Amino acid sequence: MLNKSVARRYAEAFFSTAKESGKINEYQDELGKIVQTIEGVPDLKEYFAHPLSPVHGKKEIAKQIFGSAVSPIALNFLLLVLDKKRQDYLELIYNEFVDMADESRNITKADLISAMPISDDDLNTLSDNLSRSSGKTVQLKVSVDPSIIGGLKIRLGDKVIDASIAKKLEMLKRSLQTAKIS
Repeated sequence: MLNKSVARRYAEAFFSTAKESGKINEYQDELGKIVQTIEGVPDLKEYFAHPLSPVHGKKEIAKQIFGSAVSPIALNFLLLVLDKKRQDYLELIYNEFVDMADESRNITKADLISAMPISDDDLNTLSDNLSRSSGKTVQLKVSVDPSIIGGLKIRLGDKVIDASIAKKLEMLKRSLQTAKIS
């Protein structure tokens, strides 16, 4: 299992460079392009990850593929990651970078679970209400889970709002089990 703190350190370093140069969006896009290309090109990820592949060979291939596709800063960051043999962390580094970039833009993500699909109007209203209450722009990641029977479940950071029928039934069951009949 990969250590998230390692990915966070690399992401912080790259984010610091992006912030200083005022190119957070550009570097986020370029890092995303690097990760997507490595994932999408057959055998490239395996080659970069293989311990017997020479680092200089990996770096030369990276220069050939990304030399004209990304900025010199993004390319140098990739070469550093390859040099330090942290290529397995690239996707985690990218995810951490995106989280930092969103934080700098005052954006937070929330998970919304509903029993049935929700209309776009209702999603926009809910997102606006959550944004007002949290003081940040809230982006909802929506999923459908019929097991909650009805209602919604929202996870915003470390807060969970569970307004599902399944939760209400569970609470009713507990209260009936502890009720004393006289």
